Amino acid sequence: MQVSKLKTIVNLSLNDILPALDIDGGVSSKPILGKTTIQSIIDLLSSTPGGGGNSSGAFSVPTTIKTVAANSDYFIGIDVDGLLYKISKADLLAGLTSSSSSGSGSGSGNTGTIISGYPAGMALLLEGGSLVDKSNNARDASPFGSNSPSLATGIDGKSVLRWNGSGTQELQIAPFLGNAVGATIYCVFTIYQADNYNLVRTFGLDDYWKFVSGSGYFRTFRNSRFDGYPASMPSTGSHLVSIHADFNTYEVMVDRISKGQQQSTFTPGDRFRIGTKDKLFTGDIATLLVYPEYISPNSTKDVAVKNTIKSNYPSLSFS
Repeated sequence: MQVSKLKTIVNLSLNDILPALDIDGGVSSKPILGKTTIQSIIDLLSSTPGGGGNSSGAFSVPTTIKTVAANSDYFIGIDVDGLLYKISKADLLAGLTSSSSSGSGSGSGNTGTIISGYPAGMALLLEGGSLVDKSNNARDASPFGSNSPSLATGIDGKSVLRWNGSGTQELQIAPFLGNAVGATIYCVFTIYQADNYNLVRTFGLDDYWKFVSGSGYFRTFRNSRFDGYPASMPSTGSHLVSIHADFNTYEVMVDRISKGQQQSTFTPGDRFRIGTKDKLFTGDIATLLVYPEYISPNSTKDVAVKNTIKSNYPSLSFS
């Protein structure tokens, strides 16, 4: 069912029906879905302290109808324990699975859905402190070992995955880029301690996103390591790093500023590891987004991705 195709009811009636979840009823005291009228809800509220009948003015049927919800608007839900919670439109869309799309084991990715406002064509999206792939490709992350990063509140109050510097929280995803001829990564992360770190590894070499010297020794999407590229990688704070790679060009950008281009030997790799355990990363990953294609820096698609990231994380230092 597509919500966008539902008819908007402009004038509500007290006899209109709403779905309701009876959390105490059903078989073996399990929740059961039922229905109720708006009048019944008003009658219930009028019998509670501070409530009142519809005619008293203490509670009335809403007359404001929105046809478009803002990203900051909230929806009310009920979790598995029967507790009410609120979720923003942006986070709700990020968690929805389109019934018309399915995953692919090749490098093609899902090209028919926009999640969290990002352009279509994603191969992987980890966001919101979850190991569940929100690109609709079912490429969920799992611990490579006994421990996983913890769920925490990080940049701009958003849920993030947090590494504690123990070197025991590496994540893995089965290689998914197949025969792709290029790839682009966008990673929003926060550093709490100026350790060496490597946030994405695609080959089993001793590579670094930041070495003790401050420079990177990148090998993500390569069959050989760059030595001392890029220079001056972040050692504190929150940042966006993007990697743009194909058979001709390799370019790392930090907070929308290029670290220079290198000649490339692109290869999809034989693994996909996150927060590698041989580098004692102390920090958060808020978003890890991968496209199975080369996205040219400052192209229309690149700008759209980075504008969405900036909207989601307004405290990032770039505009």
